[in-house]
Amino acid sequence: MGKKTAANQSNSAGRREGFGPTLGRREFAAAAGASAVALALGGCASKQEPHTMPDTSVKDTVAANQNESLEKFRVTSGYNCCYCTIQGYKRDGSIVYIEPGELPGMPERNHACQRCMSWWQRAIDENERVMYPMKRTGERGSGQFERISWDEAIDLMAEKLNAALAKDPRSASFYIFTGNMCTFDWWAPVRMAHCLGATTWAMEGIMGDHATSVGFTMVTGNPDPGHDALDFLNSNLLLFFGTNMVDTIVPSARYLARAKEKGIKLVVLDPRLSSTAAMADQWIPINPGTDTALILAMMRVIIERDLHDKTWLANYSCAPLLVSDADGTYIRTESGAYCAWDTATNAMVEAAASQGEDDNTSGPENTWALTGNFEVNGVACHPTMDDLVAEVSKWTLEKAAEITGVDAATIEQLALDYANANPAAIQTCTGSSRYYHGYEISRAAATLSGLCGYTGRSGGGASRNNGGAPIDGASLSFTGSAGSEVPLMNSAEWDVVGDGESFGTYMGATLALYSSDPEAFQNARVFKSSEIYDAALTGKPVPIDFLYIATSNFINQSPDAHKIIDEVFPAIDFIVTADPFNTWTAQYSDLVLPASTWLENWDISTSGTGPYIRVNKPVLDRVGESKSDTEIMTLLAKKVGQEAAWSKTDEEWVRTFLDSDHPAFAGCNIEDVINEGILARADGIYDRATYPLGDKVFATPTGRLEFYTEMLYEFGAHVPTYLRGEDNPENKYADKYPLTFMQFHDRARVHTQHAHTKLLEVLEAEPHIQIHPDDAADRGIAHGDVVKIFNDRGFFKCKAQVTPGIVRGVIAMGQGWEPRDFIEGHYQYLTHYEKNPVEEAISMTNAAFYDVRAEVEKA
Repeated sequence: MGKKTAANQSNSAGRREGFGPTLGRREFAAAAGASAVALALGGCASKQEPHTMPDTSVKDTVAANQNESLEKFRVTSGYNCCYCTIQGYKRDGSIVYIEPGELPGMPERNHACQRCMSWWQRAIDENERVMYPMKRTGERGSGQFERISWDEAIDLMAEKLNAALAKDPRSASFYIFTGNMCTFDWWAPVRMAHCLGATTWAMEGIMGDHATSVGFTMVTGNPDPGHDALDFLNSNLLLFFGTNMVDTIVPSARYLARAKEKGIKLVVLDPRLSSTAAMADQWIPINPGTDTALILAMMRVIIERDLHDKTWLANYSCAPLLVSDADGTYIRTESGAYCAWDTATNAMVEAAASQGEDDNTSGPENTWALTGNFEVNGVACHPTMDDLVAEVSKWTLEKAAEITGVDAATIEQLALDYANANPAAIQTCTGSSRYYHGYEISRAAATLSGLCGYTGRSGGGASRNNGGAPIDGASLSFTGSAGSEVPLMNSAEWDVVGDGESFGTYMGATLALYSSDPEAFQNARVFKSSEIYDAALTGKPVPIDFLYIATSNFINQSPDAHKIIDEVFPAIDFIVTADPFNTWTAQYSDLVLPASTWLENWDISTSGTGPYIRVNKPVLDRVGESKSDTEIMTLLAKKVGQEAAWSKTDEEWVRTFLDSDHPAFAGCNIEDVINEGILARADGIYDRATYPLGDKVFATPTGRLEFYTEMLYEFGAHVPTYLRGEDNPENKYADKYPLTFMQFHDRARVHTQHAHTKLLEVLEAEPHIQIHPDDAADRGIAHGDVVKIFNDRGFFKCKAQVTPGIVRGVIAMGQGWEPRDFIEGHYQYLTHYEKNPVEEAISMTNAAFYDVRAEVEKA
């Protein structure tokens, strides 16, 4: 290969037009056959009868026509959309056919979407890949780099890292994101940080996902209380808040379709007519970020009509727990027990944590008071249910209608339908929470579910994404260690490094609330990502002299790109980016390392895999001089005195993890697991939908469903409320910039990972801004016009997509485009990262990517 620089690698005009080394466009289409049509349906071809698997004989026909045998492979995507397993055939090392992977015991759940099944095209495109280590020679962002050897790259990185460690180990930062979530490559850089006593960052806040974790954890103690998608069939109403499952959670979409076939009503509240809203029985256009106001009004209707499940609330929620009239703190006994008032004895009683049975009932009759004024040990107090009732009583239908843009009659009917569904299921995904005070939506939704007694009940609950394992989660969870004291994987050698504890603390912080144990996190050198800009600029809470970025296009996926480029990165002495692709972030780095992809690496996956353990072995030969993230850290270890912790190859780590005595591995042959790429435990139950919290035992401080949070009393947010309307920092721009600009995930890409894949350009080849016809007419804009979207922070230019499928006053575009895709500018020039005092008290500020004021004009 001729010598390339970072600058000409990023030139999209120079990309090859083919679909890989062996197949052109027509040949690929012929090989894919019916499966190509079925990409967006997760493998269910449109002409198939309901609930049957698609005809896969096309692949055998391809092999026969070529008069040769093909090598079969199976691999699991490392991306964080759905961890899909894909399989296919290779000829002479090149992929010639690809389809959803087979899942043992659950053939109807075979799934993979068009993103991962076409992504291999980008993975082999040498014009897209970082081909070899590169050292910056010009200014950051200039694209001027020179090729260096791996030895030179590791020596340079070690020199800069050792200098930072000598000054203060905490001044060396290792930052990871979600670009490859296979076990070893995802965790390797932060594992190195904990070997060295360096700094790591809890990632969810700055990426905009954390508010969902916060809201659900506050109420249920579980950051991801997702019902299995099969449980949709046990519901009588599906209520989706900003959830575009059809495009973004493809494996679950088939069960959504089956629920509709069964006659189960689907209602979608979304500012956009998303693909999911388009298939709903009712699309309710709603103003961005106002879902909480609507839910509060729904709860008022339900309580006023006496439709709430008071027995469930008394047995399993904080509703009867007493709090002080004076300061809002929970009343506790000397032993620390929470208190309730028993109307049968007219006396205070200790309130144990809920201990229900998984019986889909509200439990036994309960005489604990849900309202009233009492005195305990001289302290005037009342049940927390009174606080919830007092808050929702403020939310008349008219008030909610004015804020949400949804008429009062629709809100009222939705409340009645939900309360009478018995049960109904709620879905809120991370996109519904990317607002200032974004935690409010999932917190309110989880409270609404408990109000009607739907939490911990089949067909009910309030879920995030498509969580839950598709086997009996109580006794046979593959990804837990139920029924055994033996850890699932033989992972101790990998897990226990450095001080022996900090690495484990980091892994536990991925979804956790920072306030749960801030001292432990800080002692483990795990800091809030909401503080990373401040750290670079002020040295607090830690200095940043050396920054290693892996599995992350940091600039593209973080708010306020101008601040990063103009202030944050210039304050950092040395920046290393390891990535398969020449990203925007790589352009602003001092050293760029070519990382290999999950199609080229040995690795293992347990996250999000249900009852399976999945093993990746290389499907494709390494492109250029790329190395896995784990191999890069292993090379670095030799220069920083950590050889002992990095003594295995990637394949050896895989084999070590699989050498487990856990009963899940009983009777399995490791070589078979490696060859097949997947292990399903022999005693798994694969035909039953599961749901969390069925035993009504909650990991909250009270051990109950907890809609009352005493630490937020000082903020006036001790029960679910709507603070965003008054506190949103973007309100000051409302007159100058009348439009709300938001981003969304679509079927073509998850962040920038699937960008520039030729097959996906059939869906959208360039960015567009969606705008309502009335808003467009007011500005003299026609469909397809080039427009400028701008605010005080920056601008970008792209083409307009004029559509009635968006709320007036809102503009939106698909997420994951890089600057090279725009005519000029970028959408992250418009975004901001304003600290939120409530979110900081609970955990950390969530990036409010959807709370951005802007204006549009014809360019």
